[in-house]
Amino acid sequence: MTENLQAGVYLVPLPIGPDSPQHYHTSHFLNIIPHINVWVAESARTLRRYLSSLKLGIQIDTLQIFESNQHTPIGELNAFLSTINNHTAVGVASEAGIPCVADPGNRVVEWAHRKNRIVIPLIGPNSITMALESSGMNGQQFIFHGYPPIQGAEQKKWLSDLFVGPWQHYTHSFIETPYRTDKLFNFIISNLPESTQLCMAVNLHSPDQIIKSQSLLQWKKEKVKWGKVPVVWVLSKQTY
Repeated sequence: MTENLQAGVYLVPLPIGPDSPQHYHTSHFLNIIPHINVWVAESARTLRRYLSSLKLGIQIDTLQIFESNQHTPIGELNAFLSTINNHTAVGVASEAGIPCVADPGNRVVEWAHRKNRIVIPLIGPNSITMALESSGMNGQQFIFHGYPPIQGAEQKKWLSDLFVGPWQHYTHSFIETPYRTDKLFNFIISNLPESTQLCMAVNLHSPDQIIKSQSLLQWKKEKVKWGKVPVVWVLSKQTY
């Protein structure tokens, strides 16, 4: 089957933690990857290291990898894509997790649709949905916000506005860079009502994974210090 791999855009997830491979490295997945020789990756170095770790005999030096991140001019990406013929399978990979969610890989998928090329999403870890499903909060109505503002006044207004108007009963999730974890955590518990529910999904797919939901009042009592850890934050007005 893989010898006749369909030409199209393959959305290839990368691990989000050391335990990820055992969750999604199926035979179907591992049969496809060696047959993709053209890639668009958020980090070429991360992709090469990952493909080498699979030990599938992939000749890393022969791969064509275009690095595309939030700083890459769209013109450069389009110029690269214009060189790809209709019979080529193209892989898209984020730095971690599934591509195109909180990641600029969607620009390649948009190109694929314009060119009538098939898009094949492969199953893999996604920290955003994993945090949501593990939070115990409303999974019927939710919003992912990406990164919150970092300035104090702007951040406080943004947090307060989450629970005003038509979105007040929604579940809200977002991410932040690890070195701001403690600062944002303390800001949230100091500026939102104590009844607000907060789920901290920390170091997902790692041996030291923590997923814990409770009110801000309960978080205050624990006086937690997280350090520089990756977190998906989930907030809700609901009470248990």
